[in-house]
Amino acid sequence: MKKFVILILLVLSLLLFRTYFKEVVWIVLVLESCIVMYIIFTIIKGVIYLNRTSEQESLGFTEKMRTVLEKKFGKSILLEFVLTELNVFYYSLFVWFIKKAVVKPQGEFSYHRNSEMKTFIIVFSILIIGEGILFHFLLQKWNVIIAWIFTVVNIYGLLYLVGFYNSAKYLPHVKKDGKLTIRLGFQSSIEVEWDNIKQIKPAKEIELGMKMPKNIYYSLLKLDTPHYEISLKEPVELRGAYGINKKVDKVVFRADKPDKMIEGINIPAY
Repeated sequence: MKKFVILILLVLSLLLFRTYFKEVVWIVLVLESCIVMYIIFTIIKGVIYLNRTSEQESLGFTEKMRTVLEKKFGKSILLEFVLTELNVFYYSLFVWFIKKAVVKPQGEFSYHRNSEMKTFIIVFSILIIGEGILFHFLLQKWNVIIAWIFTVVNIYGLLYLVGFYNSAKYLPHVKKDGKLTIRLGFQSSIEVEWDNIKQIKPAKEIELGMKMPKNIYYSLLKLDTPHYEISLKEPVELRGAYGINKKVDKVVFRADKPDKMIEGINIPAY
């Protein structure tokens, strides 16, 4: 009986949605606009506050946004989703206006210069643009709305790729205060304390089509050659985009100067 009632309600909902499709779309758009405006207002207000305090000097963009938004959303999936979207737009559109320090701070190590990352981004950006133009004209003959939805998704994909590459430049690996922070742009990061490191050794080459073990964090593209593998005494949480976090006990990474990066850590590399 319950299933029958649910089925009737579902059918009625679909009929109402079909009848008042335009009205529903406008309501959804207005609600989404209000949510976006509220988030933007919260961010601006929070950033103004941080800029008036000494806290802002030691915080990066993502950390600032997390500090501001955690007060409103708490530690939730919604917070991680919003942070990822902000990272995409910040690093793809706004970071161009930020002056990068000429002298790299001590303890920071880049990983994008000798990587295949730039080639990967360029190739896939060209594919996305070409595919977007072609399918937009093909879909437009069938349905204009779907054609534009597809185009917007393609534009977002392009922004994501550009933002990812820029974030790799602005979010380096960091060795500081007995901790090692290893990143892959805004996509993922992990913080490892030196006391928790069991072993550091040269990493094995990643074979094409190789299935990635769930307990290992690969901080590189599959196209690149890994440099070192860090084994941990205790598992550490990997923080991923959109709140996709997991515990790992090994970290595989690459850096433009990998030997210098592990230099000084009191764990033998062999």
